[in-house]
Amino acid sequence: MAEVPKVILLGGSPGSGKTTLANMLVRRLGLDHHISTGFIRSSISPWLPEAEKRLMSMHAFDVGEALADPPQDGTSRVFQGVLHQAMVLKSSIEACVQRAIREGMGLVLEGSHMMPGVLGPTETGESLLCVLDVPDRDMLLDRALSEAHMHRRLSNEQLARLLQLQEDLVDRARARGVPVVMNDRLEDALDRLVALATEPSTPLP
Repeated sequence: MAEVPKVILLGGSPGSGKTTLANMLVRRLGLDHHISTGFIRSSISPWLPEAEKRLMSMHAFDVGEALADPPQDGTSRVFQGVLHQAMVLKSSIEACVQRAIREGMGLVLEGSHMMPGVLGPTETGESLLCVLDVPDRDMLLDRALSEAHMHRRLSNEQLARLLQLQEDLVDRARARGVPVVMNDRLEDALDRLVALATEPSTPLP
């Protein structure tokens, strides 16, 4: 029987280290591909209605400000905005996961839209879903504004929403038993991700 390929979903706000750790995971585990939800958003944008296209072009943490109705379930506007984008992307993300499994290709998919309860092993069959966290919030913001994101210009209000997004994602992960991996030290975070991805039976949320 063919071995099921490793398919790993990494969530977290900008600055949590998703792209850096995804690249490191590809090298460490010998995986085939690394895709971000930013590229998936761009790929489906031409087929979206204009209003939806505008929402999908926004930073994930800004979308809630553009939604007409305030949240009715106690969650933040930021959370509702990311959830909106995640639901639009869900079928495309699942198609990527299913293609990787069908073709036997190792894959890391990363983005703020990897939301526990929307995506996860019980829904799509990937090896691991986890959320990255950086306990030092100043470090998180420094990373979000680093040279790797030289075209990103964020106001103080947007930075506050970015932090709210990170809190929401971490809280949602913990509430659903999804691993939260601390990424204040890259090598330690990489070791933890490798251990989670290669456990014989990763607990399902």
